[in-house]
Amino acid sequence: MNANEPPPLTPAQRLAQSRERMRLSLAPPEEEEADHGPSLVQAFRQHPLLASAYEVLKLWWESHPWRPATFVAGGLAREAVLPLARRHPIGLVLAAMLLGGSLAWFRPVRGLVKSLVVKGVVAQSLMNLVQQPLMGNLANAFISWMQQIGQPDKPRSPS
Repeated sequence: MNANEPPPLTPAQRLAQSRERMRLSLAPPEEEEADHGPSLVQAFRQHPLLASAYEVLKLWWESHPWRPATFVAGGLAREAVLPLARRHPIGLVLAAMLLGGSLAWFRPVRGLVKSLVVKGVVAQSLMNLVQQPLMGNLANAFISWMQQIGQPDKPRSPS
C-alpha cells in the first residue's frame, strides 16, 4: 500500500457510491442556463403573478377528471404514431396537413362546441348564483312572476 493512496472503501460506502452513480445516470440531463438562458417556464416562475397562475393551473389539471384519460391517450398515440413517424415522416406530415385542412374547411364541430360551451357556462353560473340565499330568493320570485305573466287572464264577470 502506498502512502498517497486512500484507504479502501467499505462495502457500505461502495454501495452508496454505486447508488449515487445510478441515480445520476437515470436523472434527466440538466440544461445549462449559461448557454441557452433561462427557459420560458423558469421566467414565468420568477414573476409572482404568473407563478401563482401557473400553480393554480397545475393544481386544477391535477384534479381534472380528464387527466388520466389524456395520459393514456397520449401514451397510446406515442406508441402508435412514433414508429410510423420514424418510417414515413413525410407521409405523416402530409396526412396531418390533410386532416387539419379538412377540419378547417368543413368545421364539423362549430355549432356543437359553441352550444356546449354556452350551455355549460350559463348553467354553471346560474347554479352558483341560485345556491346563494339572496339570489335563490330572487330567482324564485322571478320564476313565480314569469308564471303569473304566462297565465291567461281570467275573464271578468260584468258587475
